[in-house]
Amino acid sequence: MNTYLRALKFIKYEKGLAISLFIACLILSCLTILEPFFFKEIINNLISFNKGDNFFQSIRIVFVLWIGTVLLNTLMQIFISYNSSVLSIKSFSTLWEKTFKHILGLSVNFFQNNKLGSIVRDFERGLDNVYMLHANFFRHILINIFLILILLPILFYLNLKMALLILATIPVLSLIVIFGVKNMKKSQRISDKKWSELTGMAYDSVSNIFLVQSFTLASKLFKKGDKMRAIALNEQVKTNKWWGGFIGISRSIGLVLNILVFFVGSYLFVQNEISLGDIIMFVGFTSIIINIFNSLFWNVIDYSWQREKINAFFEVWDAKPEIVSKKNAIEIENVKGEIEFKNVSFRYKDGADALKDISFKINPGEVIAFVGHTGSGKTTTANLISRFYDINKGKILIDGTSIKDIELDFLRKNIAIVFQENTFFNASFLENLRIDNKNTTKRDIEEACKKAHIWEVIQKSRKGLDQIIGDRGIKLSGGEKQRLSIARAILKDSPILILDEATSALDAKTEHKIQLAISNLVKGRTTIIIAHRLSTIKKADRIFVFDNGKVVENGNFDFLMEKKGKFYDLASHQITI
Repeated sequence: MNTYLRALKFIKYEKGLAISLFIACLILSCLTILEPFFFKEIINNLISFNKGDNFFQSIRIVFVLWIGTVLLNTLMQIFISYNSSVLSIKSFSTLWEKTFKHILGLSVNFFQNNKLGSIVRDFERGLDNVYMLHANFFRHILINIFLILILLPILFYLNLKMALLILATIPVLSLIVIFGVKNMKKSQRISDKKWSELTGMAYDSVSNIFLVQSFTLASKLFKKGDKMRAIALNEQVKTNKWWGGFIGISRSIGLVLNILVFFVGSYLFVQNEISLGDIIMFVGFTSIIINIFNSLFWNVIDYSWQREKINAFFEVWDAKPEIVSKKNAIEIENVKGEIEFKNVSFRYKDGADALKDISFKINPGEVIAFVGHTGSGKTTTANLISRFYDINKGKILIDGTSIKDIELDFLRKNIAIVFQENTFFNASFLENLRIDNKNTTKRDIEEACKKAHIWEVIQKSRKGLDQIIGDRGIKLSGGEKQRLSIARAILKDSPILILDEATSALDAKTEHKIQLAISNLVKGRTTIIIAHRLSTIKKADRIFVFDNGKVVENGNFDFLMEKKGKFYDLASHQITI
């Protein structure tokens, strides 16, 4: 119930429309309850009708009111149906925007600890189910609530005995709803879980299609999927059995109640306590109550399906970014690019120590190389500068100001990163190059692409800058991706630059082109180059050698080679220096 009420709170985004729908649902409920009264009047008038009288003359006001009620009922139905859809889609749109913004603001840790496919699936399915919940609330649930609240006092006012008879069936119907839902919920949960796992497997399979086809995994995945699908189907069949049982029982109860209403009504009619019209009226009320509980059952079933999906959505919604700007965060004027680490220690959430009390200072405009074995702390150190993680001890300063005191977006705007695994949107060259600044001119883009030695590739493509490069730049080679990423960094024009393995796993010719691109990129910028291939950092002003989370050596290439320490050992294991 808490999940349901919490999801309904999102209606607040459309308060005015919600209020009008509340009023319309109340009016529609009242109109629905009026109909049995018309039955009563017509039946009683028929019984008292004398052949000499003009029946339709005496009853015309009832028909006029009934027709008017039907027309107004129709208008209310149209109003509620249309505006509940409008409210739902507007709430959906607002919630989508807020959730998307929220997800993009979450810290790196969240995405490392959760599967991307699950995040996207929970986001989409959760919002879809909130949308349906909002629509059904006004179309069915609220109307039924109003009907019960209005109808029960009226029944007791009209006839206590008939009211008690009808009221006696409500606990029975309620118990059937509760019992039916309880037994269906378990099977439905298992079925939903398996279908969710199937969706996740399908997403992973498609997103790794080259791996699947390379290792011929399709048949294996089909077999795995078939087992999961069989379990999901079997559990869904169990649930459907309960559905069928409830429908049959609820209809039987409705028929039995009608018989009882006629039986007790007949007795009271003989005793001159009620009229024949009253009996027909109470039969009408009985039909309304049966319809309410039938509708309620399906609403509860819908909600039981929706709840798990909405709860999964709320897990994403409730996730808090670990890295945020402090209240009084500042923006530095004219960032020069001085970087200083003071006794910095950092460990990941799994408890593994990544950095241990490291200290160093990088002067503005310096080109610094980070080298060391895999897992020595190079990339972690670079990531800390952008505050992808927060340190456990010490300070990191930019131009003498702690990065925790600098507004987060401002900090990251002043740091350009060329990632080892370059990522791009499934969009054109132009859109991927303009991601940071939509006002960048095509002339600026052309100059940046020439400096990055990617312009020839763009010109040769069929649509030039408008050519779509595919998901994650799949239509480009590794070297083309890296050069495009360098062009993107040039356009960002940040005073601090981080190159993470920018020339890894490339042939000599491509590496030479990228080295030329990098030489254009680093001019006038504080640059950190993370490299395994030591041939790429010969011209660095200084080289920091990492080992087991510490900076163990520091100096230029020649100095470190002459020292014959850790760096020399690393270089000795590489053929080309």
